[in-house]
Amino acid sequence: MFMFKRNKELLNKLEKYLETAEKTIEVFFEAMEYIIEHGLDEHFLVLAQRVHQHESLCDDYRREIEHEMYEKSLLPETREDLLIIIESLDFIPNAAESVINMYKYQKTPVFPEIKEEMLELVKISCETFKYTVEATRDCFGPHKKVKELNVLVDDNESLGDDLEHKMIEIIFDSDLSTGRKILQKDFVIKLGEICDLCETVLDRIFVTSIKRQF
Repeated sequence: MFMFKRNKELLNKLEKYLETAEKTIEVFFEAMEYIIEHGLDEHFLVLAQRVHQHESLCDDYRREIEHEMYEKSLLPETREDLLIIIESLDFIPNAAESVINMYKYQKTPVFPEIKEEMLELVKISCETFKYTVEATRDCFGPHKKVKELNVLVDDNESLGDDLEHKMIEIIFDSDLSTGRKILQKDFVIKLGEICDLCETVLDRIFVTSIKRQF
């Protein structure tokens, strides 16, 4: 059993962070689903603001966890491993907000020819984050599912890559202007970063989990 179980206060703060990160991604999905189907309007801007609020809370909780870690009697190596996991995980809600902000500030609609693939990539990204959060809880707890979740995240990352490549090919085969092609490509790549970041977190969790067994 992971030594963090003895630090109930710290574990509670971690759970609060994870729940807030999950909420960020839930609202992110709602916002992306809406803009893909309806375009950018006032309702999307409301959802974008909700994403920002939850992501900002994530940052606050992450800082609390980091401060708490330094106050607890954790081994330096253990503290370093866990800080890297938390910091790496926190890039994901941030990346989700970045995608929303690109649409919000650049006011560019989703290219109709890639709407289906875009929504599928959003679904895969959110599912992958769900696996990542589950793996984080497992890493700080029983260590029973990390290997299984690592495989699921790796599989989803490959699916995400395939969708990215397909959308980019559709974009550059279209009659869009060069500037609009580049802009649409940037949206696709930024969205694809979510699965990549999840894979990075799982790699760190997997290594940490193995180390904790010895």
